[in-house]
Formats: sequence, structure tokens, C-alpha cells
Amino acid sequence: MRFLFSTTRSMTAATATAATAAILALLTATACTSAEQSPADQAAKDQAAHVQDVVAAGGVVDSILPIAEHLRRFRAELPVVDSLQQASPSLEALVARLARAVSTNDTTDLNAMVLNRQEFAYLYYPDSPMSKPPYEAPPELLWGQILASSDKGARQLVNRLGGSTITVSKLRCPAAADTVGHNLVHARCEVQFSAPGKPMLEGNLFGSVIERDGRFKFMGFANRI
Repeated sequence: MRFLFSTTRSMTAATATAATAAILALLTATACTSAEQSPADQAAKDQAAHVQDVVAAGGVVDSILPIAEHLRRFRAELPVVDSLQQASPSLEALVARLARAVSTNDTTDLNAMVLNRQEFAYLYYPDSPMSKPPYEAPPELLWGQILASSDKGARQLVNRLGGSTITVSKLRCPAAADTVGHNLVHARCEVQFSAPGKPMLEGNLFGSVIERDGRFKFMGFANRI
């Protein structure tokens, strides 16, 4: 099933909602307690509202172009990459790097340690379940969801913790990494950390982490702090 926002041959809003809920649950997963709303539930509500906005504006969810053509257009003018650029050698090193960047308000390194558009286009998307039936989510839609969630999370990190010396004392990923083609995807990792003037905190500072050939980058900064 293929979909994009257009004005002809609409699929149901419920189908689009389910697909994008799965997208966000997979790529920006963060842990929650049983008393909290799950990321998938929240994603479904958010996407339902988004679909309503599209319909209200006169658009519909559409299925026209094959995924191969979507990907060709998405890759247009992007440099070809075969490895994660400016990545870290371990998950622990990546988290320590994040703590340093937030402590020093280093937005340049924050941007460098997260999956970029060309890495997404060439290294992640082709093997992603979201690019295949029953979802077949176009890369531009999937990337837009990741980018919006990550940008929001990065602002939260900097606004709440920027300029404070962050000390990470524990890192835990409760589930085994998922294999996605040549990649491993680590989800719902929790960090215990402290900062001056703040109590010890534990939670998600970031979304999923992609590992490829022993190199690690964040897929996004969606967090629950």
C-alpha cells in the first residue's frame, strides 16, 4: 500500500494513521511505564489529527507513485554514502558525546551525531520494514516524521539541560537490538544522569540508535525528560 498527500485516489485516513503510528513507534521509540501512554498510542493520535488537518485543507491521502520512484526522487542531488559519517565507536561513546554536546550547547555536534538525510536514504530506508508492504511509506513522509520529532526533542534537551555539566552514570537498553538489513537498531534505551542543582534523573534522552559496521548514530532525539 503506497501513500502520499495529494488530491486523487485516496486511501482511508485510518490506514494512513496506522502506518505512521507504526513509523513513529519504530523509529522514535521511548520507554514508558504502564501508567503512561505508549509512543504508538500517542503517535496514532498525533497522526489522526494530522490527517484531519490535511482533509480539512482539501487534501487526501493518496497512492500513485511506486516506492522505487519515491526513493529515486528523494535521493536526487544527495551524495551517495556507504557508511555512517561522523559516528561514534560504541553506544556508550555516543551517549557520552551527547552529554558533552548538551553541556556545552554544541549544536554543531548534536547535528553531526544524528542520522542525516543521505544516510537515511541510502543506509536505512531501503531495508526498513516501513518501505515494504503492508506500509510502503514514502521516504519523504518517513523522513519528515523523524525530523520533526527529533528537532522537538533536541530543543527540549538544550532548553532543559543546555549549559549544565551532565554526568552519565548508567546506560541500559532493555531489549535486544532489532536487525534491519545491515543495521542494528537499539530502541528504548534509558540513561541515568545528573546535572548540578538537579536530582538524579533516569529516562530517555534520545530515540532509537542505529548501529552499522560497529559505528553508532542517533536516529533522532525524541525523548521523555
